[in-house]
Parts: sequence; C-alpha cells; structure tokens
Amino acid sequence: MSEEATSFEREYPMKLLGLSCGRKNGNGEILLKEALLAVQEAGGIDVEIVRLLDLDINPCTGCEGCTQSMSKGGTGECVQWKNDDALWLRDRFDACDGLITSAPCFVLRPSGRFCTMNDRFLGFGPKFLMGVFHRKKRIAAAIASGGSDWTQLMMSQMMPALFMLNMKVVDQFQANWVASPGHVLLRDDLIGRARRLGVNVASAMKKPVEEAAFMGDRPGTCPYCHTDLVTLQKKRVVECPICGIKGEISIKGDEISVAWIEEDIKHIRWEPLGMKSHFNDIKETHGKFAQGKEMASARIGKYTAFAPYVKPKANA
Repeated sequence: MSEEATSFEREYPMKLLGLSCGRKNGNGEILLKEALLAVQEAGGIDVEIVRLLDLDINPCTGCEGCTQSMSKGGTGECVQWKNDDALWLRDRFDACDGLITSAPCFVLRPSGRFCTMNDRFLGFGPKFLMGVFHRKKRIAAAIASGGSDWTQLMMSQMMPALFMLNMKVVDQFQANWVASPGHVLLRDDLIGRARRLGVNVASAMKKPVEEAAFMGDRPGTCPYCHTDLVTLQKKRVVECPICGIKGEISIKGDEISVAWIEEDIKHIRWEPLGMKSHFNDIKETHGKFAQGKEMASARIGKYTAFAPYVKPKANA
C-alpha cells in the first residue's frame, strides 16, 4: 500500500454499512457477508450490517406532507418518523463512508421491502438530500440474487437508492439460479464473485473517490449507472430511464453502442444540477396547483361521492 493510501486510511477512519434486504442468512445476505468479510480482512474499515427485516419501515402513503412542506420552505421531512425506524436508518446512511446493498429479486425487480424503503427517501427532507450532495461522494456496490433469470429490472431499480445518497457505484453483480435458502453455498463462483466485490469496495474506499473506477464485470451501456436498460425516444435517440440522459444508438455488425449527449451528461438527475432542477420542478408544480386549488375543490365532489368500495369483512 502506498504512503498516500496509508495516510488516507489513518486520517479518515472508515465505516462500511452492509444493507441486507432479504431473508435472514438467505442467499443475498450470505453474499453480502462474504463481501464484508473480504473488506474486513483488507483492514482499516469497520463493517456493520442492517437487516431491513429488523426494521419497521412504513410504506409511503402519498400524503404529500414532505413535498408540500418543502415547497413552503419547511423541513420536507416525512410525517411518519415518529412511528417507525426510517429516521434511524437515515442516520445510519449518513454515518457510513461506504455502502453495499444486497436485495433479492421478486418478479423481475427488488423485493417490496426494498422498494418501500426507497419510497421513503424523499421524506428524508431536502436539507438532508441536498446536504449529501455537498459532501464528498462515498463508495457503493450492489448485489442482487434471484432464483431464475427473471431478474432484468434488478440493478436498474437498485441504483436510485444509492444515487440518492450520493454514492459512487464501483461494482455490481447479479446472482441467478439460487432459489432455495443457502443455495448460493453450492456456487463457489458466486461466493468468489462476492468476495471480489468486497475487495473492490475496500480498494476504492482507500483512495480518493475521484480515482475510484467502476470494476464490475462489464461497464454497461449507461456511463453513470452501468445498466443496460434504455428506452426508445425517437428515430435513433434512446434515454437511460435511471439517469435521464439521452444519446444516439448505432449498430455496427454485432456491436450496439450509444453516443451520449455531452450536455445531458452534465445534468444527470443524480448530480447536484439534476437534483436542484428536480426540487425546483416539484416546487413549481405545487405552486401551479395552489393557484387552481379552489377550482379543484369545487370539482372534487363528483369523485368523493362516487364510492363503490369493497373491503374484507374484518376491515369493514
């Protein structure tokens, strides 16, 4: 290790958080622990694990309390914090220098528990969310596990949680065909891949974040989130739906590539300019509604009166 790396490690004691979003000691958590063991063996980094199963995270109700508060210059914080562990989790995110998150696949995408957690991030409040973008980026990686190859939306839906915390993703991998609890223990290749992810994270954390490069198996199509998911716009234009950047697709023989628009790259939605623009859009949208609120109030009666709801008897 160079003197610079040693000095960096000594001057900045580091903490790595492992976020387990699946079964206790299930396949995803086993892979996460293998990665964390590799980090621990590298030295100089303390590790800890948070299991989402141990936390009480209520689903977002869509009450608009956070965005309404933000639009009026308030804290923009979720009104449910007195009732669950979301604030505690926010503080764990805030205290860590790096994050490895592991989630299982439930029908093409991450589990509902993971999505419920991520839905609550907006309620962390603009002071926190913008605050993390005024501090140095931190290192992150993602592990996904699934029982088959129905996992195509996993990484694309895991990335927003990391980017909202101003993390730089240096590795990610998908472990398929491990359905039963502990199945991954029969796959030395996946255990080895998780260990390599841990080594990559430890290496990245011990150098200036500007020097940390993506070390995944392949760079992916998008230069920021490193996923291959794109949406067709018009003619040859495609967009990364995760990062909001556009580019022109080209095909030469068997090779498909995208030339990303430089101006779009400057305004990636997860960077300060993109985040600021998003908050301003929300504020402007609420302002437009406020101007027509009386009209909306006059028209809502038709819909509140229409109530052919059905409920289970126990909830009646």
